Amino acid sequence: MWERTLQDLIRGLRANKTDERKFIQQAIEEIRKEVRGKDMELKAGAILKMTFLDMLGHDLTWANFNIIEVMSSQKYHLKTIGYLAASQSFSEHTDVLMLTTNLLKKDLSSNPADVALALNGLSHFVTSDLARDLTQELNAMLNHSRSYIRKRVVLALFKVIQQHPDALPYCLPRLKEKLEDPDLSVVSSTVNLFCELSRRNPQDFLILAPPLFHILTTSSNNWMLIKVIKLAGQEAARPNH
Repeated sequence: MWERTLQDLIRGLRANKTDERKFIQQAIEEIRKEVRGKDMELKAGAILKMTFLDMLGHDLTWANFNIIEVMSSQKYHLKTIGYLAASQSFSEHTDVLMLTTNLLKKDLSSNPADVALALNGLSHFVTSDLARDLTQELNAMLNHSRSYIRKRVVLALFKVIQQHPDALPYCLPRLKEKLEDPDLSVVSSTVNLFCELSRRNPQDFLILAPPLFHILTTSSNNWMLIKVIKLAGQEAARPNH
């Protein structure tokens, strides 16, 4: 009898080395039945098992809509499973991502745990459409009261700007302010963001010279100082035309 837990799936794989393919096929059929039900706990458990099988090379795309269902759960421990599966299997080419816009907006305005979860997921599967639709929310969140959320927003913006370059001029004034954030981890993340973005067009970031000089003369964080020097070098490498 098939046990509906990830632990039993792993035990079954170890016990069926000689006929692993047949065992996995049976497991996937059972998972397909489980995700069709209304029991969200059972559905999340099925998605967790399928996420494990996805790491072994088995296709998970057929369960994309079910993943979104689990992501929308009100229970945090189930929501984490949905976001884990989405982060692992979704890409910018995943069709059902258009259905996640409102869900992400809701989670980004929820409690800090849900916000952090949504930011982490977004950095993995953001598309140009999601980036465009969420730029305003992310820009506002740069002033979040919790420093670890501000730091995550800065890091997520790297992927957002890659997908939607117009987000950079929109968010730049507030990102510049983060170079003077009272939390060192936020400042460090922002320096790293600008260092990576300046690879394409360093001249766009010359306005950062005053706050970067302040960091250079006041900070004792060697890692961040190296990044600041690298960023200054990139800005100086291309003369104005």
